[in-house]
Parts: sequence; structure tokens; C-alpha cells
Amino acid sequence: MKLYSLFLVLGFLALLILGTVVFLWRFAQVSTPQIYTTKTDSSVLSYAYKQTNSWFEKVAMFAKKDYVLPTNLMLIKMDNNSEFGESKGSFEIILDRCDFYSVFCITRVAKEFGVDATIVKRGLDSLIYLNTADQKRAQNIVLNLKKYNIHSKIKED
Repeated sequence: MKLYSLFLVLGFLALLILGTVVFLWRFAQVSTPQIYTTKTDSSVLSYAYKQTNSWFEKVAMFAKKDYVLPTNLMLIKMDNNSEFGESKGSFEIILDRCDFYSVFCITRVAKEFGVDATIVKRGLDSLIYLNTADQKRAQNIVLNLKKYNIHSKIKED
């Protein structure tokens, strides 16, 4: 039985090798493809411009300037959901250091207390206002800021 298995495996390998040799022989006999190119006359290609006298053609004819005017595009969307009434009062927060972390924490804590915080950038300084008339609520915001190691005090405006 072992002898028949050995002959079977050797026969299979011989058949596999013979098939590979035949495949490679036929692959070597295939000629390389011929590529034919045709020459085209570039003078045949032409474009006939049709003038329409539209506004962008007139703009294209403007004389080129040596300068470019700077422009900014500013889109302002105002939802008319809020009522603009008389201001009830506000408190200014005075900080020992005003950095990105402090401003982030102030806006988050003010949002927790339901108070709008307004940040006004004036030069290098930022003025932060709490839009509330309730002094206790403003004082609680200052106390909660101490959790984040932000030492501040309030001043009524």
C-alpha cells in the first residue's frame, strides 16, 4: 500500500511538472504585441470662439492691475428666537490669568448654571461678562471655578 502511495505521489508530481513546462513553453512562444501609431496633423484641430457679450467676457477684458484688494467674506446668521430687551445686569469676571483653559472652563461652568457668558477681546486682554442680575449665582460660578484652579472675582457692571 505504501508503495502504491509513493508511485501515486511521484506520478502526480511528474504530471504537475510536465504541465508547468508545457505552459511555460507556450507562454514563451507568444509574440510581443505590435503597437501602431498614426500621425495626426495638429493644424486640423481648430476652435472657433463664439463671442456672446456676457458680463464675464467683459470682466476678462479689464486691464490687469498691479495690486489686489483684500476682501473678507463674513456670513452672519441671526436667529430671531430671542427677545432683545433691556439688560437686567451683568458681572465682569476678573481673572489672575486669562488663557484658553480658563475661558473654556468659564464658559462650561456658566452653561451649567444657565448663565450666558460674553467674551470680549480687547487687544491682548479678554473681558468676560456674566449676563445675570443674580449676584449669588455669579458668586457660585466663581466658587466652582476654584475647582479648576482658576482664581477669580466678580465686579458688578
